[in-house]
Amino acid sequence: MPPFMGNAAIGRLLAECRRRDTLHHAYTFAGPDGVGKKRLALQLAKSLNCAAAPAGLDACDACVSCRKVDSGSHPDVQVIAPETKVFKIDQVRALIQEIYYLPFEGRRRVFILDDADRMNEEAANSLLKTLEEPPESSSLILITANLYALLPTIRSRTQVLKFQPIPVRELEAYLREHAGLPALQAAAAARLSGGSVGLALSLDMEAVAAMQESAFELLTVMAHPNDAALFKHLADAFPPNKSPELMLQILISILRDLVIMDFFQDRDHVMHNDRMETLKTLRASFSPPVVEYLLREVEELYRKRHLNLRLDTYIQNAILRTRALLLRRIEA
Repeated sequence: MPPFMGNAAIGRLLAECRRRDTLHHAYTFAGPDGVGKKRLALQLAKSLNCAAAPAGLDACDACVSCRKVDSGSHPDVQVIAPETKVFKIDQVRALIQEIYYLPFEGRRRVFILDDADRMNEEAANSLLKTLEEPPESSSLILITANLYALLPTIRSRTQVLKFQPIPVRELEAYLREHAGLPALQAAAAARLSGGSVGLALSLDMEAVAAMQESAFELLTVMAHPNDAALFKHLADAFPPNKSPELMLQILISILRDLVIMDFFQDRDHVMHNDRMETLKTLRASFSPPVVEYLLREVEELYRKRHLNLRLDTYIQNAILRTRALLLRRIEA
């Protein structure tokens, strides 16, 4: 994978700071999962310790130091992730103690705190003094998909770099050219991943196809006053033992197609262009206000997917409210 695909500007910024020796002592890399935050943090750590001492973010990838960073065994480059749902205070205290040691083998110690938003207030507060009085020989990089879950005092003491989702066309091209996916699968994976190369590469496209079929069936049955069929398709689409994240993404993609069809008549702009007849049937059943209402509801549920909510209940209620709107329109 290209190291800074979709976020090249951040890579250029860090490379220039390194050339000028103006790197900040602490960064927060914030943005969606799977867009290259940890990869860029490791690339920075590798370049800082590469035996060839290259400029910018380059590294030789061949020296002992580079190989150790790649294998996760470099004593001066540590990736620290929470051992449980939240960071234990002992983990953060151990980091604080380690960060003041001089490098063992390289030129600079780099500590990468993954899922940093999972620090509780006690753990986060214990970092404040370190951020206010940073060691000269160490750097700290916080990685988060939820910037505002970090304490304001933490955010204000680090330089925040905001990563964006990878543009669909760029990700689609990568999946075709470097991951070897056929064009249709690459297009579907790029759109369903929300700009996350990590998610795109992890998708089981056969399972995705089955879920797409289930989503179309659910939307089709919504327009009919058959409670038993609706609840059956809801249960099929959102089984209790599976995460709803991908199905929500698929529903969003279909609903967006229904919106797009009002503006574009050609297939190129429609993601599910192999299901045009089904989309036209749905479009005849769903008025624009109903489509927009359901799209807002599903997008809001997707944004809340990481919260401790009973998403199955929220999804069911959203579908039932939308169906009531549909049936009122049909009866009118």
